[in-house]
Amino acid sequence: MKINVKNNLPDDVEVQMVETSDGLVSIIISETKIRILGDAKPGEVVKIGDREYIVLEHDDNKTSVITKEFVTKMGFGNSYDYKKSEIRKYVTETFYAELCNVVGKENIYSHKVNLMCDDGSNKNDYVEDFVSILTTEEYRRYRELIPAYGDWWWTASAVTVLDENYSRIVCYVDSNGTVCWSDCGYARGVRPFCILNSSIPLSD
Repeated sequence: MKINVKNNLPDDVEVQMVETSDGLVSIIISETKIRILGDAKPGEVVKIGDREYIVLEHDDNKTSVITKEFVTKMGFGNSYDYKKSEIRKYVTETFYAELCNVVGKENIYSHKVNLMCDDGSNKNDYVEDFVSILTTEEYRRYRELIPAYGDWWWTASAVTVLDENYSRIVCYVDSNGTVCWSDCGYARGVRPFCILNSSIPLSD
């Protein structure tokens, strides 16, 4: 028996031919499910474009993610002030432009970055951006979903604003996953954080 099956249907469907032992031939047409960001579980590593991200949280149709790897290594800036930092400039301009090219700017949501220091001072200061880096408060919230990286990476949190001796000291995550302090001039890893539309298709 020869059967020719011509598929004129869209690319997101699958056509299968199944022949049973009694000679019955069945043509099965089914939709090929495209996996989206909202399908991933918190803690799962997913691929969006050419980058891998760790899924942190779902909220309605929004998903919070952080890059699995460093996107660059750089100094924080000239002081503990995240608002004026070189790292903020990088993630809100260079990385944001890259991300827009991959997912479209309409699928990236702005969020507040709480600039409360690690000691609890500076409680009412914040910025609102489309891309940021985690604060120490956020890192502790998601710690069980973020494995130790094996290298040092920046947070957005200063240690304190109540002591001028700490004007250049910023919190970072150590290679073993603990939170430490460092001079803002050292080059450490950058792992952008963002909130994306959960319907974005995954590359994998």
